[in-house]
Amino acid sequence: MEWTDMVHYQQQMQKIIRFLLPVHKSVLTASECELLAHLYLRPEKNTPVLLSIESGMRKEAVSRCLKSLYEKGCISKQRQETDERSYQLFITETGLSELRKGYESILQPFYDLWRSSGDDFEAFMYYADKLAAQIEKGQGNTRDNEVL
Repeated sequence: MEWTDMVHYQQQMQKIIRFLLPVHKSVLTASECELLAHLYLRPEKNTPVLLSIESGMRKEAVSRCLKSLYEKGCISKQRQETDERSYQLFITETGLSELRKGYESILQPFYDLWRSSGDDFEAFMYYADKLAAQIEKGQGNTRDNEVL
């Protein structure tokens, strides 16, 4: 594939990404919503390290988000009895409420695009899911390789 084709596709992806950004601001950032969703959907994976692994976010970014979520009253912490350095995280009622509001804002552009594009949107999301799975497996990591 020519580099000019890649530039075109990169620009098209940027258009899609910009369109999918939430229109309304939420109390929570997209990253905070993501971490709360992980806590809600997988309550057994409720330590900072597991959240980092599950989300693919760096530990430092997870720590910043967790600090903010704690300050907003969205999560509670409980020290683990087996390891005093580690703690478990739990979503609070405030966190659940903010998660719902945040995802309503975050997901609205996805639903709008799905309603207007139908099968094309579903095919795009199917392939995006496959590409994300490749990235998670490490197959998409070509940063050390030559670009052109």
